[in-house]
Amino acid sequence: MMNLVKHLSSNNLYIFLIVTFTLTQFGCSKEEKPSKYIAKVNKSVLTEEDVKSALLEDRNKGIYREEYINNWIRTEILYQEAVDKGLLNDNEFKSLLDRNKKELASALLIKKLVDEEKIEPTDDEIKEYFDNNKNDFKLVDDAYRINEIEFDNFNNAVEFRNSLLETEWTRALNQYRSSQSIIELLPQKLLLKYQIQPITLLRVITTLDINEVSVVLETEPMKFTVVQLLEKFSKDLIPPLDMVKNEVKERLSIIKRNQFTKEHIDKLIADHNLEIERYSE
Repeated sequence: MMNLVKHLSSNNLYIFLIVTFTLTQFGCSKEEKPSKYIAKVNKSVLTEEDVKSALLEDRNKGIYREEYINNWIRTEILYQEAVDKGLLNDNEFKSLLDRNKKELASALLIKKLVDEEKIEPTDDEIKEYFDNNKNDFKLVDDAYRINEIEFDNFNNAVEFRNSLLETEWTRALNQYRSSQSIIELLPQKLLLKYQIQPITLLRVITTLDINEVSVVLETEPMKFTVVQLLEKFSKDLIPPLDMVKNEVKERLSIIKRNQFTKEHIDKLIADHNLEIERYSE
């Protein structure tokens, strides 16, 4: 195996340790898992279910399927090299791991408490926040609302497109909803121009008329995309709430979670009479 670890700088080593531990603990499958294998490094495997699940996570937003798979392979190679070199028994690694355990445990606790308390903004709160902060949601680039679907099979993508040309999106989709070849489905997705990748997809979208359907595009190896343009919006427009409701909700949710966290910490200090001291230098 390649001797990769010894070439890492101290800063990169910290990053490597955190990433490899997290991904190998939570993102890798064991060989006995009954699922379609996508990649394998010795006894560690990445399955189709792992990839689909990972790409839905917030931390992987904007990452393409092939990019994620390549990153997984690279990380697994580095992790196995670290194990071979005894890095997991290194005092520096243990200290770093212990510090990150505290941060992970704290984050998980807050997540569980927020889920239990159902800290979610109501529709009225979302509307009020949007009305009071409209300029924050002004479009910073041209935007496009699209329907997009991705297949791992060219023929299925062609069949879906042909069906879509004869009917409308929902009806066409109902015929293929159970298809195993669907990689990703993005109905009514609003994207700013700079967010549309790869560039070939952007070029096609910008030339479509409203409700027009694209040809089948191979946007990545073995990834076949069909897109339908629904609306175009100009830069600097303040969009209606329904266009940016998810973004408004996400921002308001963060504010509410932060407030909840502060109040919970204050309550813990008061209830348990915690002794907290700060020392000046």
